[in-house]
Amino acid sequence: MSQLAELYRDHAPALLGYLRRRFGRIDNPEDLLQETFVKAARSLDTLRRPESARAWLFTIAHRVGVSASRRRRTDTAPLIEHAVAAPSTDPRLTAMRQAMSELSEEHRRPLELRLHERMTYAEIAEVLSLPPGTVRSRIHHAIRKLKRTLKDTRDAT
Repeated sequence: MSQLAELYRDHAPALLGYLRRRFGRIDNPEDLLQETFVKAARSLDTLRRPESARAWLFTIAHRVGVSASRRRRTDTAPLIEHAVAAPSTDPRLTAMRQAMSELSEEHRRPLELRLHERMTYAEIAEVLSLPPGTVRSRIHHAIRKLKRTLKDTRDAT
C-alpha cells in the first residue's frame, strides 16, 4: 500500500469530520478533503516525520478550508450546532454551544481542535502555525471564559 493510501485510510475520517464542522457551510467537505489529499500528494516529500502525519494533514486541510472561505468571502464560523452528532434538548448542551459560539476565533479554533479532534498541543500548534505556549494559553483562556459564561447563564436562571 502506498504511503498516501495509508495516510488516507488512517486520517480521512477525522479530516472529513473537521472539514464538515469547520467549513461545511462554505464548501462541500468531501471536495475539501479531496483537495487536501491532492495537495498532500504533491508535497509528500515534505513530510519529514511519519509521527507528525496527522498534524501535517490537518494543517493542509485547514489551509484548504481557509482558502475556500476566502474564495467565497463567507463567514468561517464553525458549525457549533453539529458539535454533538445527535440533536439534544438538554439545556446544558444548548448553553455550551451558545457559549462556544461567543468565543473569539483565536480561542475557539484551538479548543475545537483539542476537543473534537483530540489533538495534542504540539499538533494544534503545528496546524495553526502558533507556538505551543500560545496554544496552551488560548485554550486556558477559552475554558475560563466558557466557565464564566456558563456560570453567568446558570445564575441568571
